[in-house]
Amino acid sequence: MPRIGTIRKNYLRAQVGAKPKGTKHREKLHVKKDDNVEVISGAEKGTRGRVLRAIPSQGMVVVQGVNRKWKHLKRTQQNPQGGRLQREEPIHACKVRKVD
Repeated sequence: MPRIGTIRKNYLRAQVGAKPKGTKHREKLHVKKDDNVEVISGAEKGTRGRVLRAIPSQGMVVVQGVNRKWKHLKRTQQNPQGGRLQREEPIHACKVRKVD
């Protein structure tokens, strides 16, 4: 059975490296909005497009014409038909290379 002092030491040791809650890691991205990029890995490898949005807190970017997914729209009063909308989803920034 561990002694009380040992438990206290282990608890304090675990708290030393912990980050305060509410802080987010912000990665500095090598691309920004309106840059021309090329996808260097994945299913869309070789595709070129323009960065529509950069998300530094997640390390992701949205590239025009890359990683398109279907969004299903529910019927509403503004859109009585409902339907499907195709839009670009974010991909990780390490999968793109800046092109001039």
